[in-house]
Amino acid sequence: MESDRPQSEFNMAVSYLNRLNALFYVCDESAMNLDAHSWFHALLALFRELSTEMTESELKEKQTTIDMINNLISKNNSQYIRTGKQEVSSELYTELHNFELFIRKVLEKAGLQKRMMDDPTKALR
Repeated sequence: MESDRPQSEFNMAVSYLNRLNALFYVCDESAMNLDAHSWFHALLALFRELSTEMTESELKEKQTTIDMINNLISKNNSQYIRTGKQEVSSELYTELHNFELFIRKVLEKAGLQKRMMDDPTKALR
């Protein structure tokens, strides 16, 4: 389907990949530092960036996951306020970990994780 709108010879592909890379870096650092709040918000940013690569059912299903993680984050913050100890429950850690795995699978399915094939004709299949 052709568009009546003029197309630019430039696109945001490199910028997009740089943003994804920076967000994954934040995820990795936050996970290693057990900073659940930062990890969650970096995952949400990635989720938004990759939402165009997801099906409607994936988006709805993951909204339920996001709501559940948000509740776990709130509980975690409440516990921190009460005790003064910054700890991440195993349930919260596991949910964040699984959410990140889902996002990484979307990235791979979208063809954004691995380099292009040497033979461009194979990329059309």
